Parts: sequence; structure tokens; C-alpha cells
Amino acid sequence: MAFIKDIRIEDNATPAAATSKIVAQRLGKTLRERFQDYIHKRECTPQMSDYDVKMASRAIAAFSIYSLASVDDVIAGQSVCDSSTDGGIDAVCVNHNEKVVVIVQSKFNQAGNGTWTKDDFVAFKFACEKLQLEEYHRFDEVLQSMSPDIDVGLSSQDYKFLFVMAHTGKRGAAEAILSDMQLWQDELNSAALASDTLSQDELPFQVHLVSAEDLTEWLQAGTHISIDLDDVEIEEYGQKKEPYLSFYGQVSGDQILEWWESHGTRLFSKNIRNLLGDTEVNASIKETANNDPDMFWYYNNGITLLVSDIQPHRRNAGRDTARGTFKFSNVSIINGAQTVSTIGQIFKGSAEDRSIILSQIRVSARFIKVNDTENTEIATSITKANNHQNRVLGRDFASQHPEQIRLSKELAVEGYQYQLLRTSTIIGSHEPTVIDLDEALDGLACLTKSPSILTTLKGKRGRFFESLDGNFYKTIFNPTVSGIYLINSVTHLRIIQKLITEKLEGIDRAAKRKQHLIVTHANRVLTSILLRDSCRIFKSTEIVQPKESQLLETLDFLCDQIELYIEHGYTNAYPARFFANTEKVGEIIEHLTNTLRTFSPTNEPNTFH
Repeated sequence: MAFIKDIRIEDNATPAAATSKIVAQRLGKTLRERFQDYIHKRECTPQMSDYDVKMASRAIAAFSIYSLASVDDVIAGQSVCDSSTDGGIDAVCVNHNEKVVVIVQSKFNQAGNGTWTKDDFVAFKFACEKLQLEEYHRFDEVLQSMSPDIDVGLSSQDYKFLFVMAHTGKRGAAEAILSDMQLWQDELNSAALASDTLSQDELPFQVHLVSAEDLTEWLQAGTHISIDLDDVEIEEYGQKKEPYLSFYGQVSGDQILEWWESHGTRLFSKNIRNLLGDTEVNASIKETANNDPDMFWYYNNGITLLVSDIQPHRRNAGRDTARGTFKFSNVSIINGAQTVSTIGQIFKGSAEDRSIILSQIRVSARFIKVNDTENTEIATSITKANNHQNRVLGRDFASQHPEQIRLSKELAVEGYQYQLLRTSTIIGSHEPTVIDLDEALDGLACLTKSPSILTTLKGKRGRFFESLDGNFYKTIFNPTVSGIYLINSVTHLRIIQKLITEKLEGIDRAAKRKQHLIVTHANRVLTSILLRDSCRIFKSTEIVQPKESQLLETLDFLCDQIELYIEHGYTNAYPARFFANTEKVGEIIEHLTNTLRTFSPTNEPNTFH
């Protein structure tokens, strides 16, 4: 990895190697031939005299995407957006599996001894800043088509952003440029409230300066997509021949650990779902693996793998189906990524005592032979089907919890229906007397005005139903919560959400991008303060009708105050990360609560609850 903090001033002073020109030209030719079939040809047709140079530059961008975003050649090539209207960005790729966004500026330096200029860096930095502000109209149509994926990355605190300047010149840059790039990375991570203890590859924002030396090393490292698994032992195995050859059975935990340690997240290159990180699902897998390894097969759904070739070992012919050995080529785990990654992470570098636990773990596995280069449609269908099945959520178990049953009865007394089970129907303003369990969570959680509750609600709402005996669930749903309290919280929540939506629709995103982002990501904070301090429902024992006009006035006031507060104290902060940070949310809630004491809506006495 060409981390900017690893590059020294001395690197720029070192003369380019005597072979630098040859290396640069060979790199350009090799990468052009590899990626040109997947890169758009606008303003760069083979008939043009400078085609080789332009396409080599684009291919460098594609190879940087391939190497840093962990995607295949096709996706890397399709990520190139270089054109006369590219706005300063030559390629961009969002990998939701890896939770990484890679943005590239590339240059084919034919002499092999050049480096970046100050103007090059300033232009790239400006372009990246505009991308972060979601000003997509400034960029090429290829990048614009990726805007929904980029939005996901910008709105999440879990995604890493890699800003990459790649060329076939020598390592390093002039001192002024290098120091500015390093300072830029520091400013980005400071604004993102990143911890100072994070290692370079853990930083949410990374700046990379890629040279011919790095490109050569990446080429030498080879492909990261094709993975073969040799000598896989399957116990109690069976075979299905039509329409696609498949083997199924049980694989041991120690084999899964070996796969993870050898290949990591590359095992999931074709998996359309993200690795979900620290979730209730992973916690359950971890608990079973550690405490009930012999029950793992019974509790776990297993894994599904697509392979391009299956070679049973010749020794299998002399055995029964109790145990067989196979070689699988071009493997990708399309379902069960959480199972594999969790086993890999908790047993990584496993000590002898843990190897005993691993030997007891059995995971149900299916190996399906589908050559996805020849059968793309069926490979895609299998992958989607394995990832889009309905799954049981913690909230589904909550539907049978005594507190929920009690609330359902209390709501019925008031003429309301409490929708506890999930449906495909969107509940809300269309059915005013129907309240959904998720709405109940939103309203009651916001009424707490607790920073930790609000940030959890915003980013990890599944934690509320992770354990029905846990603090998160009991803080929201407990015997003190009455049916009236729930009704008032949800009816006012709906009005507030409508007002926030209308507020956002009234903001010119092009002219006031920062304001739009602040209101978008401050939605839980705004809702919380309005519910708790403006609706007069916190201690009410009767159904209270929302006063929409007064809520709107207060909302406008709070939005202005939030914007002023952030512009004054956190000018460079990213709203998505700011409002996901418990400490910062607590800070701004305190400020807004104090400020609100001096505010009164029109025709409303100055009272504060």
C-alpha cells in the first residue's frame, strides 16, 4: 500500500532508475492490454494517434481500483470515468463488501522519471472535496451513475475513503506537495473524529501516492480474485449432478480458519452482501463457537460456495461417503460470509486449547459448480437467491414479548392497532391508527433524548432487539411505558418526520449542500429535542394532538442553531460521522436544549419541559 505517511522527502531526491523509462512503457502497455476491453472509449478510440497513451492512463486508474478496491478486472475497467468532463477524477469504485470507496487520478508518465506537480494535487484535492459534498453534476456521466453507491459510503461511518494519485513516474513528490498531501489526510481524519490510535490501514480517510514501483509490486503479487481450495475434507457428503454438479456436507472449523487466514475477505469477492461487522448475528456465532462448538451445525445456516471446477480426490473412490477430499477452483463464498469471517477472527492465530474447539465445529457447506464466465446469469441468480431470503430478526422475537403484548392491548383500548409482525406494507400516515413496532422504537427512543440511544438508533438499531433482557431493549420498552405514551410519541414523530422531509425538500442542494447534509444527519437529534421539549407529551396521561405550525417554527429555529454551532466549532466535520458520535451528539443536545430555553413559537408562552 502506498500510504502517504510512508513516503519520505528523501524519496523524491533519489534519482529515477536507469530502466525507469522502459519500466514505465512496459507498465503502460501491459495494463492497457489487460483493461482496455472494459474501459469506455469516449474521446479515446483506437484510430486516434494518442490512443495508446490515453488508454494507458485510464488503465493505470483501473489497475489502481483493482488493487485497492478488491474488485475484478471488469468492474475495475468499468469504474474509469476519465474524459474531458471528468472534473478531476479518473476513476471511482465503491465496494460494499469491503466497505471502501476508492477515488483515483492517474497519469501515464512515459519517461518514468516524473512526479506530480502542485497544480495536479490542488486540482485532485478540489475534485475530491466536491465529491464529498455530493456535487455530482461536476463530474463525468460514469461517476454520476455511481452516485447512489457513493452516497451510501458518505452517509456511513463504516466506509473507508482512499484518495489515490497514481502514475508511472518515480516514488515520492516535492516536499511542498508531500507535506500538503500528508496534512490533507490529517485534516480529513480529524474532521471525521478518527482516533489518533488507529493504524494507517484503519483510517477512515487515506491518501495514497502510487508510483511505478508500487504498480510493479502489485503486478508481481498477482490476482486477488481467483482462489483455489486444495484438499478440502467434507464429512457425510452427498452429490447432486443436475442441473449443476454440486457436493454438500460438513466442513470442520479448522479448515474454515485456514481459508480465512490464507485469503481473508477475498473469499467473498462475488458476495453481494456486506460484511456486517459487529452485529447481533456475529455475536451469536461467536458465542456458539466458543461455548457450544458441538452444537454449531445445529444452530448455523451454513455456507454456500460457487466454484468453477471440482476435482474429487482419487482416494474417494475407495471410501464411503463419511469423508471425502476435493479440490475446488475459483472459489467464492456467496452466502455465509458472517460465519466464515467470525470464525476466522475469533480463532485467528489459534492457540492449542482453541484448536480443540475448532476441531469440534462443523459447518454445513454446499459447493456448486458454475463457471460464471460462461453462465453469468445463473451464477448471479444463485448469488441473489442465497442473499435475498427473508431472515429472522431480533425484532421478530420481540413481537411475543410480554411488554409488547401489554402495549398492544392498551393501544386497542384507545382504538389503535399495534402492528408487531413485519409486513411488506409501509405503515405510517396512510393508516393513522396503526402503529408499527419500528415506529414505536423510533418514537420512544427519541423521547429519551439520550445520546447513546440516539446514535445507536441511527447506526445500529438491531442492538435494541439483540437481547430482550438487555439494557437497550429495556430502556425503551419497560413497564413504565404506557399505551398513551406510545401513541403520543408516534403521532408526534410522524409529524416531525414530515416536517423534516419538507424542510430538506426546500433546501437547494446545489447552493446549500452543507446545510442539507446537516439537516439530513441531524434528524434524530432534531426529533428527540422536539419530542421531549416541545410537544408536551413526556408526562401526559391523555392523547395530545400535534401542533404542527408551532413544531415547524421550533424546527426552523433548531436547524439554524445546529448549522451555526457546527460552522463555528466543527467547520470541517462530516455530518454523517458527527451525528454518529455519541460524545458530539451529547454536546450538541446540551447546547440546543439551553438555547431553546430562550425561544418561544408565535402565540405560545415561553415554557420549557
